[in-house]
Amino acid sequence: MGALQRAAAVCAAILVACPAAAAPDHAVRVVLKFVKRTDGPGVRFDPASCPACAIIADDGWNADNPRETVVALTVPMARTLELRFDGAATNIRRVILESGDIAFRQAAGALIVPLPPLRDDAITAAEMATHIVEPGMVLRFEHADPARRAGAYATGAFPTTERAAANVLTFAQREVVRQLDLGRRAMAAGPDSIQIMGFDTNDPHGHRDAPPHMHMHLRWPANTGTQIGHYYIGPDGLLTHNIVGVRGLGAAERRFGRGERFVTIGPDGRTAYSHRITAQGALEIAGPDGAICLIAPIASGGGFASGAKVGCPGVADRIIKVEDDLQRGRLTVHTGNVTEVFAYDPDTGTLRAPTEAPPSSPSVFRSPILAMGTSSLPE
Repeated sequence: MGALQRAAAVCAAILVACPAAAAPDHAVRVVLKFVKRTDGPGVRFDPASCPACAIIADDGWNADNPRETVVALTVPMARTLELRFDGAATNIRRVILESGDIAFRQAAGALIVPLPPLRDDAITAAEMATHIVEPGMVLRFEHADPARRAGAYATGAFPTTERAAANVLTFAQREVVRQLDLGRRAMAAGPDSIQIMGFDTNDPHGHRDAPPHMHMHLRWPANTGTQIGHYYIGPDGLLTHNIVGVRGLGAAERRFGRGERFVTIGPDGRTAYSHRITAQGALEIAGPDGAICLIAPIASGGGFASGAKVGCPGVADRIIKVEDDLQRGRLTVHTGNVTEVFAYDPDTGTLRAPTEAPPSSPSVFRSPILAMGTSSLPE
């Protein structure tokens, strides 16, 4: 069964219609982030430096705030370009493409950015998120910076409570993935991974991401057929309902209220796991074998902003608390009596904490398959 056929089967399973996908064009989109030295003026694209390029004028694609200027362009595919940007060139200390720096230089009061040939869209530079990768799972932690607020969160009360609740819920779901062995199960079923996310508050590349919510979905091959739930968070920090769509097919969405269970289907057609928001706004996650974990607020009657209690069969409950220091670039996660610190780049969110230990010496025997927490010993 091909990817589109599998995706159509999922659409049928969750009772939505799947129209055909559109064909690609021959230009690519690129987003460049110009990080400022101080709060002040930024830069603007000089169209004379690339007549074949054009500004993307859609809402949310360009930004100027105390931290950075974001410029979005369409550029010719697979061409080596030099782009010129006028304005406060001396106030720019970094230029970011995707998740990393690219070289630039100053010339005659302008900023010159050599752009490498791009064969695909490169539009994530404006995102402010840290990615934590584990076997069969990727956790995307968005950093809610009021200085970068935009889109649906540009004015009014900043969603501090809702974002704090999403922070806790993402790491609580990570704990459930570990306890129910869902990451390994996802890897065994195919080259897929579970994606855990919150919501952006800076409207990167038009991603309004509102109202506040969080996610946990299983990404299918080529992303077509991925069922994405949006677990919405109320002003009290509790979950309200879930809106589900199927990725890549423009399928109609389906709503799951409190008490209704949403089942995520894997590419093999089997149940991967399921979610149910309880009547109290807590969250149940069940594995394919029926084992259920409950994620509940630590305070009776309160929301998730202050922390969560994760209860899974056969293990002691674990308390989850999360703190994000935007200025220092330090994300601190408390899971029971374990405290983790994830250092990240305050300009981009890119993880700086070590992700792998140095290799063992050549004389150490290593089993090809090791369970988490086991060690290798010399023979």
